[in-house]
Amino acid sequence: MASKKRSPQTKTAKSSQKVSEQNPLTWLYTNPQGSSDGFTFGVLRKTFRGRENSAHEFGWRKCHVGAHINVDDRSVWSPNVEKVEVVLPAKADDLLSDPDVLLRQADQFVSPTEAGLLTYVTLPLGDMDRLHTAWERARSYAVSLASSRKVASVVVLHSPGAIGAPYPLHAHLCIVPKVLTGLGLAHSAYDQELLHDGGQDILRELWEDHLNKRA
Repeated sequence: MASKKRSPQTKTAKSSQKVSEQNPLTWLYTNPQGSSDGFTFGVLRKTFRGRENSAHEFGWRKCHVGAHINVDDRSVWSPNVEKVEVVLPAKADDLLSDPDVLLRQADQFVSPTEAGLLTYVTLPLGDMDRLHTAWERARSYAVSLASSRKVASVVVLHSPGAIGAPYPLHAHLCIVPKVLTGLGLAHSAYDQELLHDGGQDILRELWEDHLNKRA
């Protein structure tokens, strides 16, 4: 049975929000099933509310946070968040373990007939009292997705308290929604379930199963 325990609320974007260059969450189509527990699901589309998006720009912004960051220059990949790592399926090319390379290829090899670039989730970690255990909870969830659905994820750990922001510890997954094999992203089919509304329930149930197994 799925866990009924709910974690503290984390920052989310409502679907009715206007696009803001300061808040990348507003670039996403989010939470079609609603959300009240800090688990956020979203899809980054090529175009959303008139804004042209890219996987690389979105992922870079989630890894480089703060008002002092020059968001116009993404030539240097130097994250200032607590931790960033790419989790890959077993047959993926090692070169894709670099988040800069993975996200650029996600843009480069997107199908002209597919609107989605990334699937996104926020994992609530407000009940954790150690960064290393919070990280392992989030990373191991990405490992389970790599194993069960053969998708690659950029895992990003955020500790808002480190910059005085009033939000609990949480992690983000920027999931490249392709079934990644040895053929690479250029020849991989999309995991269509993760690009549509039903993806929210799929990923939430996998998260709750993951928590139950680790309880």
